[in-house]
Amino acid sequence: MQHRRARNVRARTHKNMKRNHTIGFDAESAARSKTGIGNYGRFIINALASACASNTYLRLYITKQHNNAYFDRVAALRNVEAMEPDGRLWRRLSRLWRAIGVSRDAKNGSVELYHGLDNRLPYGLAHYNIRSIITIHDLRFIRFSSRNPIMAYLDKHRMHSACRRADRIIAVSEGTKHDLVELMNIDPEKIDVIYTGCDPCYTAPIDADYVAAVKEQYKLPERYILNVGTQSKRRNIELILDAMTKLPEPIDLVAVGAPTSHTRRLAALARKLGIDSRVHFIVCDSNEELAAIYRGAELLVNPTHYSTFGMPLVEALNVGIPVIGATGSSHEEAAGPNGIYVSPDNSAELADKIDALLNNEELRRQVVESGKSHVSRFRPEVTAYNILNCYKRIGIDLNEYL
Repeated sequence: MQHRRARNVRARTHKNMKRNHTIGFDAESAARSKTGIGNYGRFIINALASACASNTYLRLYITKQHNNAYFDRVAALRNVEAMEPDGRLWRRLSRLWRAIGVSRDAKNGSVELYHGLDNRLPYGLAHYNIRSIITIHDLRFIRFSSRNPIMAYLDKHRMHSACRRADRIIAVSEGTKHDLVELMNIDPEKIDVIYTGCDPCYTAPIDADYVAAVKEQYKLPERYILNVGTQSKRRNIELILDAMTKLPEPIDLVAVGAPTSHTRRLAALARKLGIDSRVHFIVCDSNEELAAIYRGAELLVNPTHYSTFGMPLVEALNVGIPVIGATGSSHEEAAGPNGIYVSPDNSAELADKIDALLNNEELRRQVVESGKSHVSRFRPEVTAYNILNCYKRIGIDLNEYL
């Protein structure tokens, strides 16, 4: 893969290869974000690059080159190229380029279908007869937002416009579909629910020595409970901290995820509760290391206020540790009907469930076995197949070339 400005339509190493189809993707979040949306983008691009024939091209639009492990890994894929804004002005106005500049380049690059992976869709695609699909992850700016009302209104308007312009919409869960229909009046017939597959590193055996090395690298304690996700207010890590003060025996918390302005408040709360020495905030460098951190944990605790799926629950169960999710979210879609779910407002209930899973091996076994059976459906090849079928519904049939 070569990193090219948008005016360089063909990467030099691919110019002689016959193309049956070219699919465009907004890869900005995939290139730089360590959030769930960034993980989704990387997963989808990798899955489709593997599933599609070599004469189907994936064109990734990014606002600038990002030196990270993700692009190092996809560099070997011969049917992928990355495109940047051309010229100093577009690079300075990168958000505007994502909104209106991408469509013109997509036309010049013979893009037939554009897939917005992170709730966004450029304007002008229909003008150039380019079919479009948008993935909607959640409607947190309506359901659970700390932003001011004006910004929340603008977010809602932008998403509603993108959904209206898209030929089809992919929702990452039934919960997201429900919100789109209820809160934005989107026609349910326009929406396909396609679950994200789990990265194979979470289903592969994990060497005990590697787990020990990763724990040493991140200076993790011997025993700990785990939380995975962006450290924002809606993740409700405060409930875990409060529950830790109610446990009969002390245990550490490792919170893995991108820090936010809220992380300082969490650290201050841990100090106030007198448990700051047992709370560890870290950012993980790779999925493989995160899998090892899951493997070393006693259990995963994610009592979020709002979630429309819950990939950390899927990952944890695939690794083989029990999980606690939240009621009132879509965690049951992720972990199955027999999982353990608590109110996001009841720290005493959470403490009871944590204590039970720490001390009841039979309960641990039941939660893991039932959960593993449920999450086995979230496989990369299934996700890729379902997305290709979604493309087919709007006239872009890639299956004939597989």
